[in-house]
Amino acid sequence: MKFDDLIGNNDVKQKLNKAIENNTISNTLLFAGPEGVGKSQFARILASNLMHPEKDIDPIALNKIEENKHPDLHIFEPEGKTSHHTIASMRLLIEQVFMAPFEAEAKVFIIKDADRMLLPAANALLKTLEEPTLDSYIILISSRADEILQTIISRCFKMNFTSIQDEDLKAFLQSKYELGVEDAKKLTKIAQGSIGKAIEIATHPDYLKKRDLFISILAKENISSFFDLSEAISKLEEIYVQSFSKENPTKFHKEIDLLLDKLLYWFRDLHLLKLNADEKFLFFSDKIDLLKKQNLENLIPLDKITILVDEIKRALLRNIKLKHALENFFIKINFV
Repeated sequence: MKFDDLIGNNDVKQKLNKAIENNTISNTLLFAGPEGVGKSQFARILASNLMHPEKDIDPIALNKIEENKHPDLHIFEPEGKTSHHTIASMRLLIEQVFMAPFEAEAKVFIIKDADRMLLPAANALLKTLEEPTLDSYIILISSRADEILQTIISRCFKMNFTSIQDEDLKAFLQSKYELGVEDAKKLTKIAQGSIGKAIEIATHPDYLKKRDLFISILAKENISSFFDLSEAISKLEEIYVQSFSKENPTKFHKEIDLLLDKLLYWFRDLHLLKLNADEKFLFFSDKIDLLKKQNLENLIPLDKITILVDEIKRALLRNIKLKHALENFFIKINFV
């Protein structure tokens, strides 16, 4: 697979292809940008080029890379109930960095969700980033790069990824999943430039169910009391827990982060509507009728909403249940 086989981020493709051709790839890189735009796929293709730079790569080696079975490709993901990179995992990385490659010309270490790194783990990694070995490459991936230690960012060559263009995303959905024009257009609007989200929507019907339930809560549909609100939140929590937490804690935490982003975007859209902004700038543009039904007078300032959402995140890190954290949020804004 080549970079040109991927959708979008053509400027990143050009920079990486040129750096590979000129043999000027930095030993430490940061792939930063929105969730679901292909950063991991770019990292894997770059890894295959660095490990096996020959034009006709051995199919066996390529299969090992694609199946995460290559001894010189090391992928680190957040772990544990809190879904973080631990100091133990970073120490393991450091040990492996200084080992010679087993089969390839170089070793590649991919750290997914690098922003979910505990401070001791980040400090342990820092010295290795300062003095990388010539045959080792470290690629950090993050959709929240502003939460990574600045000292780590300063030691990486940063590649900025952007959202996928709507036309590219729509064409992909029509080709890959044989969707009609209107269905592809609807999914593209909801996906908001994320090919990962578009694939999830197309392959998991429950995605729209979760989204619509959360929107119905925010729009106060069938909610006239705190009891109604609590019941709806309980149902939402149950869906998320059943879908993710047992099988994949990391996926669960990422999905909750995205849920809280939607919470912010809902209130942002209300403020934009009050300012008579163009509908194309709305995150929930497909729900414009619901948004217009909301009371736009005396809206809570967005900076306060942001602070309260951060409080939810901190509560979840203390193992507070999602239901209780959301209920506390809605109580503080006098939602019902």
